[in-house]
Amino acid sequence: SDPTKANYACEQEMYDTDIFAKRLKNFIHSQKLTHKLSATNDMSESFPVINSLSPEMQRVSCFMLVREHLELVPYLSSRFLSMHERSRVAKECMVLDFPPGETIRMSEDDSSIGRGIFVMIRGTAFAAHGSVKSFSQRRKKAFVITVGHVFGAGEVLLSEGNVQSEGRIEVISFTRVLFIPRRAVLAALERNQKAWKDCARWKYLLAITTHLNGNDKAT
Repeated sequence: SDPTKANYACEQEMYDTDIFAKRLKNFIHSQKLTHKLSATNDMSESFPVINSLSPEMQRVSCFMLVREHLELVPYLSSRFLSMHERSRVAKECMVLDFPPGETIRMSEDDSSIGRGIFVMIRGTAFAAHGSVKSFSQRRKKAFVITVGHVFGAGEVLLSEGNVQSEGRIEVISFTRVLFIPRRAVLAALERNQKAWKDCARWKYLLAITTHLNGNDKAT
């Protein structure tokens, strides 16, 4: 077979996929309805129009909407996970908007959003791992996150009850984030042991050792 033709076909398929992704995102965003954080559980609630699509198109739509952001999380990227595996993660993600001044808490209690990974799509915020109970702690632990920053990729892997598994984000400007719930992360790593062995476990160890050394700015 001609390798030149094979490469062209591959590039054409990628180009067509990118065009489809752009059109799909434009359509879904144009149909997006206002929602409240407390009422949002997954992508179909972040973008209600997804519910009108077939099951297969729902899966593909969720993936196309967030694939570029999933690529920023090393062990959830195309390097380790197939499109099908990433689409299963995407279906459980949430795209959330927050106004300036809002504080987002990440923990296991019912009053918070829960544990997971935040990928910044738009805006700027202060972020901190662990418990922050005073202004001095805030000054020591907080750091700025902005577009493209991934918050909590290592800490989300820590066991229940580990104080460093908690976190908070204080929104400075209007902010849009992709939230990847912990259950989706753990399920993906359970299905794909290579992603865990070759990447995620090193993020886990980095989160532990960084906090033991007194640096709370691990991700």
